Amino acid sequence: MNNINTLEQLRQCLTGVIPKIDKRADIQPLEFVINFIFCFLGDTNCVSLESIRRYMKNQTEKDISDSGFCSILARKRLKNFLKTAVSKLLTQLGTTIIGPTGLLKQLGIIDILIVDSTSFTLWDGASDAFPGVKTTAGIKLHTCFNPLTGKLTGFEMTPSSTHDRKCFPDVQSLASKLVIVDLAYWDFCLLWAIDNIGGFFLSRIKAGSVVYITEFVKGHFSQKKIGQSLFSLPLKRKCGDIIEVKVEKECKMGTLNCRAIGFWNPVNSCYHWYLTNLKMAAHLIYPLSLRKAN
Repeated sequence: MNNINTLEQLRQCLTGVIPKIDKRADIQPLEFVINFIFCFLGDTNCVSLESIRRYMKNQTEKDISDSGFCSILARKRLKNFLKTAVSKLLTQLGTTIIGPTGLLKQLGIIDILIVDSTSFTLWDGASDAFPGVKTTAGIKLHTCFNPLTGKLTGFEMTPSSTHDRKCFPDVQSLASKLVIVDLAYWDFCLLWAIDNIGGFFLSRIKAGSVVYITEFVKGHFSQKKIGQSLFSLPLKRKCGDIIEVKVEKECKMGTLNCRAIGFWNPVNSCYHWYLTNLKMAAHLIYPLSLRKAN
C-alpha cells in the first residue's frame, strides 16, 4: 500500500474521533496525530525526537521549534489522542482480518475459537471434591468461545488441579478452524495434531521451549543461527520490530513445521513469541494475538 492510500485510511479512521480544528493550535490535532503516526510507518528513518520533528515539519509545511514540539509531546491531551488512534486502528485491522469477507475467509478458515480456563479458590472443606493446585481447594472453568458469534461453544467445570489439556476440544472437530490458546494448553503434539487435521493454530510459545530455526524471514541475524534454538537468539528492542522465523520441532506425533513470530511487549520489555501455521503477513497476526494475550 502506498503512502497516499495509507494516509487517507488514517484520516478516515480518525475523523470524528480527534478534533479536526482547534483555534488555539498552529497545527491542528487531527493533522498532527495522523502525521505523527505516519512517521513510524514505512522507511522514514525517524529514530530520534529531532528526526521526528523534522519529518513533521516537512509533512505539515509548518515551522515547529524544538521547545514547541517537546511541549506538544508532553501534553496529556496528545497521549489520549494517540491511545484513541491506536485503539481505533487495531479495531479496524482486527475487523479486516476476522470479518466475513476478510483474510481468514480467503485462507479457508470457517471459524475462530478461543480456548481458555479460569480458576477460583474454594473453602478448604471442599478439597475432597475439588482439590486445588496452589490452594487447598479450587474449581476451574474451562471455556471455548467463538469471537465471531459471541457465543460459548464449550463449557466444563473441574477441580482446579485438572490439567487444561484434558479439557481441550476434540481435535477432529477443528478442521478449517483457527484455535487461539494460551500457555496453559502448551503442547507440541497438540499443535501438530491441529495442523495435521487441516486446522489452524495461534499460541504463545512457552519460554525455554526448544524449537529449532530453519529459516529467517524477518529480522537481521547471522545465518550461523540457523539450526539453533529459537530462544538462543540475541534479541534487542529495535523500535518494536516484528521478528519472524520458520522453526521445526520433533514430537511423538511427527515433525511440527511452522512460523515463530515475535512481537515487542512494552509492559514486560521483551519479545512475546507466538507459533502459528497461518499464512498471512506477520503484522496482521498481531490483532489476533491480542484476543488472547496471556
